[in-house]
Amino acid sequence: MRSRLLPCLLLTLGSTAAGTAQEYSVATLADSLRRNAQAVVRLYETDFQYNSPSSATARHDIVVTLLDRRGARHADLVCYVDMFSSLKSFSAEICDASGRVIRKLGKGDLNYTEYSQHLADDAAYYWLEPPLSVFPCTVRYRYETAHKNGMFGTLRFVPLSTDIGVALEKARFRLSAPAGYAFNCRCTPFPVEPVRHTDRGRDNYEWTFPSRTAVLDEPLIPPARERLPILYFAPSEFTYDKTQGNMQDWPRFGVWMDGLLAGRGQLPLALQTEVHALTDTIPDKREKIEALYRYLGRTTRYVSIQLGIGGWQPMDAATVYANKFGDCKALSNYLHAMLAACDIESFYTIIHTQNKHIPRDFATPAIANHAILGVPCQRDTLWLECTNTDVPFGYVHQSIAGHDAVICHDGKAEVITLPAYADSLNTECQCIDVRLDEAGNASLSLSSVSRARQYEWTRPILDLARDKQADFLRRSFQLPLAQVDSLRCEEVLDMPLPEMHIRASITALRYANKTGSRLFVPVAPLRSGPGRFTAERRHDLWIDKGYCDTDSLTLHLPEGYVVEALPKSVTIENRFGKVAFEALCSGDRLHIRIRLLRRSGRYPQSEYAAFERVVADRLKGAAETSRRIPKPTISGCSDDAPRRGRSSWRNSLRRPGSDRPPSGWPDKPAPTGCRPFRRRDSPSRRP
Repeated sequence: MRSRLLPCLLLTLGSTAAGTAQEYSVATLADSLRRNAQAVVRLYETDFQYNSPSSATARHDIVVTLLDRRGARHADLVCYVDMFSSLKSFSAEICDASGRVIRKLGKGDLNYTEYSQHLADDAAYYWLEPPLSVFPCTVRYRYETAHKNGMFGTLRFVPLSTDIGVALEKARFRLSAPAGYAFNCRCTPFPVEPVRHTDRGRDNYEWTFPSRTAVLDEPLIPPARERLPILYFAPSEFTYDKTQGNMQDWPRFGVWMDGLLAGRGQLPLALQTEVHALTDTIPDKREKIEALYRYLGRTTRYVSIQLGIGGWQPMDAATVYANKFGDCKALSNYLHAMLAACDIESFYTIIHTQNKHIPRDFATPAIANHAILGVPCQRDTLWLECTNTDVPFGYVHQSIAGHDAVICHDGKAEVITLPAYADSLNTECQCIDVRLDEAGNASLSLSSVSRARQYEWTRPILDLARDKQADFLRRSFQLPLAQVDSLRCEEVLDMPLPEMHIRASITALRYANKTGSRLFVPVAPLRSGPGRFTAERRHDLWIDKGYCDTDSLTLHLPEGYVVEALPKSVTIENRFGKVAFEALCSGDRLHIRIRLLRRSGRYPQSEYAAFERVVADRLKGAAETSRRIPKPTISGCSDDAPRRGRSSWRNSLRRPGSDRPPSGWPDKPAPTGCRPFRRRDSPSRRP
């Protein structure tokens, strides 16, 4: 599923300039804009001329100053076109530090590709990586795009795609439309009010955005859409590939969607017979739904076709039955039709797999890049991922859990919020049995159970070859010389929440560091530390995914060894989560239990110091968990205060790997090249 955008422009980083190049010499840059910056968007300006629901033009002027070679990528240009839009003109200039033009480029210098991730698509791209030989320098783009019969999508004005290493000097968006023409606009995450005037029968609006300084990357930073300005513009009346509609509000948007779905659910007689043969003997409604869900998975495959209105209108059910394939829209509509044949109500639902929130009072197609199916039941609503029935039946996967969605039923559209699993339900329980020898080598037996979101993080291991599975597990170790001797992975789905079970036998050379007669032993070998912190915090603390980990470790001491110092038990809890550590000694065994609950949420910048203090300082001082196991000089366990050695407590808090820069309590990603569930609509290139 795709969302059409106008003017269909993507910039790695852009800016616009209406004056001469000399105005943008590097010497004119304010010192504040140079700070932390690799590039500066000198001015980002778009003039959008809206003539009718089927006609518009957009003129763009873009100026980006690159302070050093690291900033070169921020001058890359990508311009999207399709059957509804075209590139009318293009020119570019590259200027030296003084603003002197050293090279000019034209439309013939642009690269062009019709490559698409979809089987069939009408999309194409012009793109340019400007040839840069000197730094600092300035790149200026000027081009015009024309749009017709596709005036459905929302125009997005995005002066910055990132503020990490990039500053903004000026940004303006101008809109001209026939006088009295109704449209909606929304600026997020903070309002920017336009200046309005009427001239020669047209209403003219101008939004001016304030400058922004560049920032350094920060751990646990909110996503760009939550911190950078974005202006959305949605014409009330629109034309899209010979269809007309109104998106002044969601109910009217639903009327258009209902028209797209009308008549698409007619089932061939042969399919009706199959459906009834499959379900008529099943008395339970939920079991009927699951039977049809499994039938969908057995008999169809995912194929994306995005041609014209096909980006929004699903292929009809009869065609899906004949071809045995469809995209997210087609397969959701297909299952909807099969359920209707059994008198089971369901809702065609559109959703965005990356953006969580949809404004209730602002209808915009930019909110969707995926379609699913909602099926109301007696106790709850089932949310079915029709492109991939490997998703456990009834499970709401992490790309849609807690996201706002638009359901279409009874000729109208309504915004709802999908359920999400509590942080405490996203669990991973690890039991580790360690047998240590006198040289510091160890044999480990691992048993791990991951549930809900953590099940999704771990599930990609099933798609890997045997040697790659061992690599997947080894990357989570803090044991560089570990050898995976045996490994068994099992998906368990007959539970309230799906689970991934992993059992492994591991040989770890130099598990403990030997110094004289002492062994320094890590007690959390499968965790890493909290990562890095920043001295100066600019943004709120964004903990997007919460989870609960429980580690139980039993350490068998080598013959003749005793515990010299036992770490004290400690429990620390605050807004960010809870950490509990327990340690006890029984004969020749040391038992360690660590439980970590991380709470998701957005926390104010002012609380970052408290977060850092809890993670980095209090825990480190409260319980050092690298302990010494010396040759016997005393019997039993010592109650001596912990001696300072190489700390492993910090290492117990960080999850293996991260899809973000290392940070306090980061998320656990899937291995490179793997997804929890392979057959799902990928995020739209036009979110």
